[in-house]
Amino acid sequence: MTAARVTELNLVAFKSFRSETLPLDDLTLLIGRNSSGKSNALDGLEVLARLAEGEDLIDALDGRRREMGALRGGSEGCAPHGEDSFTLGCKVDSGGETLKYQVTIEVRPDIRIVAERLYGVGVAVASGARSYGPIFETRRAGLPGTGIEAEVHNGKQGSNPWSRFRDSRLLLTQVPLLIAGSNRAERSVLRAVAAVRNALRGIFHFDPIPHLMRDFVPGRDVELRRTGENLSPALRNLQSTDQGAFGRIEELVRLIADDGVRGISFVRSELGDVMLALQEARGAATERTERTPAREMSDGLLRFIGIATALLSPQNGLDIDAATSSLLDQDEPLGGVLIVLEELENGLHPSQAHRVLELIRESSRLTGTRVLITSHSPALLDAAEGSLNENIIVCYRDRESGYSKLERITELPGYAVSLAEGSLGAAITSGKLSSAAYDEPDYAEFQRLLGLG
Repeated sequence: MTAARVTELNLVAFKSFRSETLPLDDLTLLIGRNSSGKSNALDGLEVLARLAEGEDLIDALDGRRREMGALRGGSEGCAPHGEDSFTLGCKVDSGGETLKYQVTIEVRPDIRIVAERLYGVGVAVASGARSYGPIFETRRAGLPGTGIEAEVHNGKQGSNPWSRFRDSRLLLTQVPLLIAGSNRAERSVLRAVAAVRNALRGIFHFDPIPHLMRDFVPGRDVELRRTGENLSPALRNLQSTDQGAFGRIEELVRLIADDGVRGISFVRSELGDVMLALQEARGAATERTERTPAREMSDGLLRFIGIATALLSPQNGLDIDAATSSLLDQDEPLGGVLIVLEELENGLHPSQAHRVLELIRESSRLTGTRVLITSHSPALLDAAEGSLNENIIVCYRDRESGYSKLERITELPGYAVSLAEGSLGAAITSGKLSSAAYDEPDYAEFQRLLGLG
């Protein structure tokens, strides 16, 4: 069965966004100047991913959650300025069927769900007829502390029954507790809910922090965490389980580091802890190699090795909660992994941009992983030229409203002319493209929007 995947993030009313959509392809490149809203868009994905785990709102957004801590700005920071609630949604593809999900969360005076709905294909109990409509949908929220009511598809004639749910966590995680799955209508509800949950739980925001990668780590800690702090055992496990992927990382390290690198090895402690190391030749005239442990490697190289490991690891090599509740449809696979990488070019020489993009394409081909990256790098844009141009999304602030906007770069005025005159990176750094937010093309303005010049 094809894994469900998020194909669209709907930023209905979230932080600096109003009614904007971020399309998510196999590779999506999100560009824009500082403070344009790129990180806010990624926060929207993170909110949905966290809440899909089933935690209470306040724990997921304001409390400590794994190593990632509270969401940036906390729950109150999610609401647009001057408002008391925020609304997010997504579109999920599951085996060719489209599911549309949306939730509104009030953050003041109390944090609670005030509206939530999931639309998809429901099945009739008697005839088995399939129709598109609400899988579940809430009615207007009452007073705080009273919970929230929702109607859930039951596939029978007449109105769907109303049930009361807690308003402190997503109904997406509560509906399966109400339904036994005893008929095909109920099973269609469970499948839809499981598809959206699993697609959201497959979002893996990878933020490698080099200084956390420099210590010995227990050898059994093999599922790569979102900070990359257990890179050494994760990479050692990849060496054991997929020699091809490990060899590819070694090859890339040799290309990116100096010519003296011969390969990757591991240092072990008496307690079985591991630390990765480089085998480096000392002098062209000798075959003698020396070991350089992680604690002596550069930040840029450690970050690159972490990214390469995340991209080439199979789904079960990443610290993603793959457990599916026994109440969910067990035939629904975990959603395809979407790895989110911020500022991919950090620590990377511009000449290596094409190697990183080739690695991303390779990971998609070998593991089915999709990638969303943010960047300021003209070199990365040049490397992405061609078929990937459709997947480049520009984030900028609207001059009139101050809200963040999202637009495909191919839809910007001046795109075709600029490419005819030179490379995409050069067009952006020289300000030869403009945002469609303006009536008349202003090529210098585009440089200001992106902050790439």
